Amino acid sequence: MHYLLGLINGNCIFPVKKCNLLYCGSIDGPDVSIDGSVICKAHCVRDSGVLVDPQLKFMAHINSIVSRAHTRSNLILKCFVSRDRTTLVKAFTTYLRPLVEYASPVWSPSRLTPIDKIETVQRRFTKRIPGLQSHSYHIRLTLLGIQSLEAGRLKADLLYRVGQIK
Repeated sequence: MHYLLGLINGNCIFPVKKCNLLYCGSIDGPDVSIDGSVICKAHCVRDSGVLVDPQLKFMAHINSIVSRAHTRSNLILKCFVSRDRTTLVKAFTTYLRPLVEYASPVWSPSRLTPIDKIETVQRRFTKRIPGLQSHSYHIRLTLLGIQSLEAGRLKADLLYRVGQIK
């Protein structure tokens, strides 16, 4: 309520306790304060759902989404009684892909190690679908009619870039 009254009166009330300061790069900058309250320095900050680190490598974010995606993957395979390929793929694209692809133009990795780490989510899930265990990953993708997570991120990157041009 106090915040709304400040906006109505034209005052800017800034919730300093909810703020963090993140210096990007290897140089640590000076302390910053607003109205005498010092803003806490952080090594990793969540901004719009993406964990940002000072080197902008997004490894904390990647580790977080991969961990949560593996958990969701296990829950899908544990809770769904059906072992129908179509049903499991639909569950994957509904519950897991949004988690792994959210804001990907911001954090999409360019190095092979994080790319492979993210791809393990789909690799493990497709391997646990009955009848596909003996096939390679790319053949499993073809049989299921889905694309790799890397291809999905590249597509999102291209769509974002095209939107910037227009």
